[in-house]
Parts: sequence; C-alpha cells; structure tokens
Amino acid sequence: MSGWGRRAAQRVFEIRRERQAIPNVFPNLARNPAALATDLRFKGWARAAGFLGAGLDLLAALCGTDKFGLHHYTAVYEPLVRPLRRRAISLLELGVGGYGHGLGGESLLMWAAYFSGGRIYGIDIEDKSALSRGRIKVFQCSQTDRQRLTALCDEIGPFDLVIDDGSHLNPHQIESFRILWPYVKDGGWYVVEDVQTSYWPSYGGGTPGSPAYASSCMSFFKALADSVNQCEFLDPARLETEPSIGEIAFHHNMIVLRKDASPRTSNVPLQRESVRAALLKPRSGP
Repeated sequence: MSGWGRRAAQRVFEIRRERQAIPNVFPNLARNPAALATDLRFKGWARAAGFLGAGLDLLAALCGTDKFGLHHYTAVYEPLVRPLRRRAISLLELGVGGYGHGLGGESLLMWAAYFSGGRIYGIDIEDKSALSRGRIKVFQCSQTDRQRLTALCDEIGPFDLVIDDGSHLNPHQIESFRILWPYVKDGGWYVVEDVQTSYWPSYGGGTPGSPAYASSCMSFFKALADSVNQCEFLDPARLETEPSIGEIAFHHNMIVLRKDASPRTSNVPLQRESVRAALLKPRSGP
C-alpha cells in the first residue's frame, strides 16, 4: 500500500479513537450520537474508496475493523490478496464480531469493498443474519459443528480465502482447520488470527514447553509445517500431516497457509532401497 494510503488509514483510526468510534473498543458506541455518526460516515465512504483502489489498511480503518490499528493484519493480507482483487473470489470468515454489544460485520464490509466482484460469507455462533446484504451472506453456526459446516460449505464453497477470527479457543482453531481445509481451493489461503491465545490457559493454551502448550494451536500448526516436505520422509510421519500444504508462515498473532495440491517429489531417488538404507543409517561422530 502507498505511504499516502497508510497515513490516511492511521488518521482515520486516530479520529475513530478520539471520538470513541471504534466498534470493538467502545461498547457504548451505538448510544453515543457523535461516535455513531462518525462510524456511519466512515463506513459510508468505504465502498467508494474500494472502487478507487484503496488498500486494505484504509478500508479497514474506514470500516472500523480491528485488522488495522489494533492489529496489523492488513499488512500481511495485502500481498496475499492483491492478485485476486479483480476476480470473482469466494471468501469465508469465521466470527463476525460484535462481542455481545452489537452485530459487528466490520471486516465483512472491508472485504466486500476490496473485492468488488467477490462473494463474502460470514459464520457466527450468534444470529447475525441481519448483516446479510448484496454480496455479503451471514449464517449462524458454531465453527466446530462439522455436520452444519460441511453442509454449508458443500452449498457455498469452495473458497479462495478462509479466515478464522472466531472464538480464538485453541481446540476450536484446530478443529475448524480440519473441517474447512478441504474447502480451500488449490492455490487458496487459510488464515488463523489471534493465535496469541496459544499462550493463555483460559483459552486452552499455555507456556511453551508445558503440557497445555503441546495441545495449542501454535503447536499444532508448527507440527504441520513438516507437511511441506512430506515427499522427503523415509518413514510415515508419527504426527498429523497434510500433504496439500504448500506454504505455511507465522506472523505476530497470525498463521497463514497456502494450498498446493500439485504433486511434489524428492530430488533424491528415495524409492531405491540402497539410497534409503544409506540415509537411514545413523551418523557417527560430530
């Protein structure tokens, strides 16, 4: 994104903060006329800004999502999604926001403004169907309800981008990936946000090295990182792997995976017994 766009995004965020118009920070926004007016005014500009080519930083600030300002996720998303911007993509986001004091939907507005021809789907454990309009459709569903999620994805999938911004509970983050990864298109992306909860016991995480951390989201995906080299294994893996993971990256509070279903082969003839036997022989000495 241009330096001008980032500066504009920062200024919009500062105005929102000054006027207490950040939806996820100020729960009384709807009862504050000045804050509500600011929120609606900025959201009203988002569609035009998207049409004019604004980047995700500015669109996030205008729409009021915490993906910019409170977090720095848009800087990670921008290079991933820029090549898809003019395509009729399909996007699924788990968790619509609101957090008990509003409908939320700010990030859905951002995505709809960015992808002018995209289909934007949201899933939330609470009924947020009132947010459905135009290319945005919102469904009520738990992010770990395999039967319901599978039925929905059979209907509206597959997806170019799946985002888990749901409960942030570690078991939920892991189970959602297991359910939804098959519905990511080849070459598509799967993103898990707010993985700082891997270190918080109240969310099912723990300190690295502890038993709780061993079953955390971060621990699960770090183990999956070996999947990109699965064709190099000499024996079957003793941990869960997913051969269609082509890329996995860890950012601050964020995990990004790209699907690549193309076959990969080793540059070493591992199928030859003599080669395999030589590689299985433990190294002696330093």
